Amino acid sequence: MQPTYKYIRMIKRRPGSTLKQFRDYWLEGCAERDKQAMDKAAAIRRIVKNVSTGEVALGGTEPPFDAMLALFFDSFADAQAACGGGKLSMLFGDDPNHVDTTIPTQEMIADEYQMGQKPDAASVLTGPRRLKIIRTVYRRNDLDPQRFKDYWLRNHARLEDVVIRQSPVVRIVATFAVPDGLDGKKPPFDGMVELYFKSTDDIRAMFASSIPAMMREDEKNFVQMDAPAIRFVADESIVNERAG
Repeated sequence: MQPTYKYIRMIKRRPGSTLKQFRDYWLEGCAERDKQAMDKAAAIRRIVKNVSTGEVALGGTEPPFDAMLALFFDSFADAQAACGGGKLSMLFGDDPNHVDTTIPTQEMIADEYQMGQKPDAASVLTGPRRLKIIRTVYRRNDLDPQRFKDYWLRNHARLEDVVIRQSPVVRIVATFAVPDGLDGKKPPFDGMVELYFKSTDDIRAMFASSIPAMMREDEKNFVQMDAPAIRFVADESIVNERAG
């Protein structure tokens, strides 16, 4: 599997701002700014914004963040060059009238792998918004980042194939933090999984099945199960993308 490199940042809306107000600002109010960012930063291939639907994924709690920004690049070197030294703050600065800028920034450079998808995924996951669950994880304390990643890609991936075949999940994407990838900073978490669905009913059906228990049992082999995790249901929007 060949990785795709990306920058990700978690975002929390300002206290007192409703989810709808935040969504309108971040997707519509920032549309011109996002277009200008693509014009100024040639290395950015795609801008993706994920906004919470407000629904809490089964087994989760009220998420500490409401959105996730993802910027995609052709290479790790491109990502480092474009994101290092605070360059992104000039292109994607947050408005304190809408975003809670008082909390510590959670951001990192990562590599992404598509772990599997249903044959009709491309046609299902079209349109302006794509429904998914975002969940972050920490590696087990006795594993270094490479062993954590290797177990996921070589072993846990087999169970993700089962998930694609036997559950309503349409696509699975795994993301791994690149240690010290962003200005030498420690990543806020080690890994992230994104599970795509056709509908919220499909999400509920998946959680009502035996699939989650099967996955949790294997996660004990590489995930720190008692560590805090971010989990929320989101709509994914591709807000800008270069041709070619």
